[in-house]
Amino acid sequence: MAIHTLIISPRHSEAAPSFRPSPVTVLFGAMMRNLSAYVEAERDLEHCGSWDPACDMWIRDAEHARTHVLDAIASLRGAPIRRAEDLPLRRCAAVAQMVIESDSPRHVRDILLLPDRFPHAFRCASNGPVARRVDLMVASFQHHLHALGALADIMDTVEADCCTTEPDAPETMLAPTA
Repeated sequence: MAIHTLIISPRHSEAAPSFRPSPVTVLFGAMMRNLSAYVEAERDLEHCGSWDPACDMWIRDAEHARTHVLDAIASLRGAPIRRAEDLPLRRCAAVAQMVIESDSPRHVRDILLLPDRFPHAFRCASNGPVARRVDLMVASFQHHLHALGALADIMDTVEADCCTTEPDAPETMLAPTA
């Protein structure tokens, strides 16, 4: 009854035979999986309260996910660079690590803008099949980065920069120290 229709070209795509994963690309995939798990674990914490019995487990899950993503980033940053296309992936890992570890609102905001302000540093200069594949990996990372930046903890950190003083703080607290 059904007609068998190929949805993929019978010829191999240009990228398939010429793309050989380097250690950086393999570790980048692992970092992306761990980053996704970290974002999901942090999202679970957004709506829990101390009254929720599952909160302790969610906090532990988020801590484990953070540890796993930072370990994956450290592994990726320690991997040898085999080709020029590995450099944007390494830079993406550095950006993710800085966002996760940062506690300065100004720093977080500046980090989240890096890929948009310096697109040449996060894209491959060539136009070959390997470069196109890596550019797709970087585009996927940028979606994860935006999801990471949209987390309540990250957004609270960025929004906290808007208020320089507390409304009830006396003016003497604002005087520079000598």
